[in-house]
Amino acid sequence: MSTKTKVCIFSSAHPPTDGRVFHKEAKSLLRAGYEVVYIGPDTADGVQDGIRVKAVPRSRSLLKRALIAATRLIRASLRERADIYHFHDPELLPAGLLLRLLGKRVVYDVHEYNKLNFKSRRPGYWGMRTLMANVFDIFETQASRYFNGVIAVDKVIEDKFMGRAVKVSNFPFRPGKPSRLEMREREFKCVYAGGLTADRGLFRMIEAMEHIDRPAKLILLGKISDENRRKAETMKGYERVECRGYKPWPEVLELLPNCDLGLVMLQPVPAYVFAGEGTIKLFEYMGAGLPVLASNFPNLKRIIEQADCGLVVDPTDPVEIARKITYFADNPEAARRMGENGWKAVMDKYNWETENEKLLGLYSRILDGV
Repeated sequence: MSTKTKVCIFSSAHPPTDGRVFHKEAKSLLRAGYEVVYIGPDTADGVQDGIRVKAVPRSRSLLKRALIAATRLIRASLRERADIYHFHDPELLPAGLLLRLLGKRVVYDVHEYNKLNFKSRRPGYWGMRTLMANVFDIFETQASRYFNGVIAVDKVIEDKFMGRAVKVSNFPFRPGKPSRLEMREREFKCVYAGGLTADRGLFRMIEAMEHIDRPAKLILLGKISDENRRKAETMKGYERVECRGYKPWPEVLELLPNCDLGLVMLQPVPAYVFAGEGTIKLFEYMGAGLPVLASNFPNLKRIIEQADCGLVVDPTDPVEIARKITYFADNPEAARRMGENGWKAVMDKYNWETENEKLLGLYSRILDGV
């Protein structure tokens, strides 16, 4: 492949610190010989790890991202005169279609089941949210037919596009051998890394800490709103919580091995009930050698039971969550065995090195006109 083949990756939401978009996909393409430029929300232009970064102002609201940021991104992208344009956010679908109308090769990277996200997260009455979700789903499905490639983060999303998508899961890199600290008599450390919201189980995890009758701590790593922080701080279980806030992706990976149990307490809302291979934190816990405790949703349960790397629980029941946490704390050998099983599963199956080949294969087919 010619080193002159240029890829323009652009996003209205993902800065050049993003684990999947920048550290995995963009860097994989760079290592494969592509010239890569990354256009996204950042404070200044520059070069990061060999990738030229073009900064656009960050827009917090979806409406501003869909209108103002999309306009900036499409202008900046067209100036690059790239061979392939690769975008990541559903609000950029019109920008992707415009690029196709101009004869450009375009890849749409789908991180979430967007129809279900509309039902779960958009304001308004249920009927209006459902209507919006269905309208968007039709638009997304039809628009995807015009792109040169569609990437899906998990099988549920892959199936939605009925043979037009390639599944490239957001798995971690193959890790080194876990070096977890011995628990001995210190307090048992649970960790959750991700958005600190009610839908992701923030308050249920804090409630669970009230019902654990041994030294234990819940470490939270992620962005939290002022409203959620105030509510969390009024809860009894918060005295056992260490909320460290947002940490860059590499720093999170360094912190995980110092914990004892990884939590994935997604709540039963439409956006999460089909969660599975797209739940990156699950696999990052596994790669760090941590046993996992996750919501008892079918896809999560299947992954955990096949790997024998943890347990599942009703994520709405703080008392039951506490019981399962206590089980891991009281059974260190079983916890260690499950942690090692999870690590082996990441080494053998759930790793970026395997997914990287799928990404590069898609690019090769696009350039060959297949």
